[in-house]
Amino acid sequence: MPGVDLNYFIRQANKLTEKIEQRKKELAEETVEGKAGDGLVTVIATGTQEVKAIKIDKKAIDPNDTAMLEDLVTAAVNAALTQSRELQQRELAKVSGGIKIPGIT
Repeated sequence: MPGVDLNYFIRQANKLTEKIEQRKKELAEETVEGKAGDGLVTVIATGTQEVKAIKIDKKAIDPNDTAMLEDLVTAAVNAALTQSRELQQRELAKVSGGIKIPGIT
């Protein structure tokens, strides 16, 4: 095609990929919190969906009702991971201009 510089587009795509990869590295250092049971269980996760910590208030520990604690932990983990995915999508959309790149964003 006359007038089309494919090398320019390839360079731009490579720059965008580099920016996205750099932002992913930064997201690994950012954290979000998911809570359940009015804060009885708190889960801290990174922007790359890695659970870093689980905090359980002593009030949530009832030896006669472990099922409740299990449910609270599950809910808090899911809340943290949902927030993490939303953070990642928002931040990568800023870098990519909203363009979805399979395998990258």
